[in-house]
Amino acid sequence: MKTLAKPDFSVGAGGIVDAEFIPAPVREELLRHLHKSPLTGEQKSALIEYANDIGQMVMDGELTPAQAQRKQIVRVANEARRLLQALNQLSQPARDALHAHTDYLAYGSRPPVELEQAVKASIKQPGGSLLSTGWDYVEALEKAAEYAAEQYKMDTTTKPDQLRARGYVSMLADCVRDMTGKAPPKDKASWFACFASCLGEHLALPIGPRVVASGITAIR
Repeated sequence: MKTLAKPDFSVGAGGIVDAEFIPAPVREELLRHLHKSPLTGEQKSALIEYANDIGQMVMDGELTPAQAQRKQIVRVANEARRLLQALNQLSQPARDALHAHTDYLAYGSRPPVELEQAVKASIKQPGGSLLSTGWDYVEALEKAAEYAAEQYKMDTTTKPDQLRARGYVSMLADCVRDMTGKAPPKDKASWFACFASCLGEHLALPIGPRVVASGITAIR
């Protein structure tokens, strides 16, 4: 049986995180912008470190046009839905046959087809079933892909670097919310807008008031 090679689904290209991706002078300026924030000293340092690490990830790799990105993600959602429909249409005898064969692949001492250990472990759990677990993961993939596709709020002038900038702002805003329990302010004169704008200047990302507001809105 010929199987597809599993792609590298890790975020970015991996590798070593550069602790000085955001240099000291920029960090000092970022701290000044955080002076009026409700963050503690420890939280300020943590946010800057997060901005450093995530910024390196965000800037890694090529920019794919937004329309092409959305099209690829929508296809994943559609194909996941088709697989769910195929699973739903299985007759009981077909389900029983699949259960029997997948159990053999999970429990057999020398199965003709090798499954991943994590998959085998799931099947061996009490009440475990490849069909049931597979349904849950495929359904989650469908929902996640649909949600991701909906985030592409773009018109004919939307550019890939704008989406990258908004995604970066969303991750920063989410980090703030995790630390404080509240999303940061969207006001263009707020400490967060100034903080994000400073990062945008350093990373050559178009982080202006509209990007800041839409990035924060995306996490709510």
